[in-house]
Amino acid sequence: MKSINGIIVMLLCCVSLMAQNTMRVHYKDGTEQDIFLSQIDSVTFVEKYEPEEEVTLTGGWLWGRRESGYYELLVFNDDYTYTGYDRYFTYGFDTMTYGFYSQYGTMLTLWSNGFGYQYRYNWYIMGLTANAFTVMTKMGAFTYYKLQPEVIRLSNPGSYMELDDGDSIVFTGGAVVRADDEKLYAIASGTTYVLIRKAEEDKIFAYKVVVM
Repeated sequence: MKSINGIIVMLLCCVSLMAQNTMRVHYKDGTEQDIFLSQIDSVTFVEKYEPEEEVTLTGGWLWGRRESGYYELLVFNDDYTYTGYDRYFTYGFDTMTYGFYSQYGTMLTLWSNGFGYQYRYNWYIMGLTANAFTVMTKMGAFTYYKLQPEVIRLSNPGSYMELDDGDSIVFTGGAVVRADDEKLYAIASGTTYVLIRKAEEDKIFAYKVVVM
């Protein structure tokens, strides 16, 4: 009796395979692909990793600290030139430099041509990711955050932008905008930069802010 039941199960499986001659693959992006079973010789599962995107210094990077009274924006270009902009919001003035940079492993060297700057800086890169890099300098360790392509625009002084749930303002100079109750308020026309911690990614991102 058991052997008869086994034969029946095998026949049902064969009928099911004959009725379904196509394997449909569902991808995470919502697309599908149909593959005829007659075209498959064998199936092998292997371990494969997606190639990681190379992280470089190219682009804008922001460091800012309210207690220090200023922020600094560094912009590294593909041709190994760079610019540096420091805004001392406590005293109401700024400085700017430009020059060349080189990176050999973890050593970052900046050749500066700006007034008030040293000609050469040697920094040790302690960490570099897609949204942050940390350097050790003679003044200590500093973490810069990648400037995002999105620009925050506020229509006029008095307007505000409400942050997403869980997000928080890590830094704002307080001269153009201020943070309060998970909102970013415009207090004067101008351009500035802020650091926002995104709760979903648990990372800090830098944004340019323009108040009209």
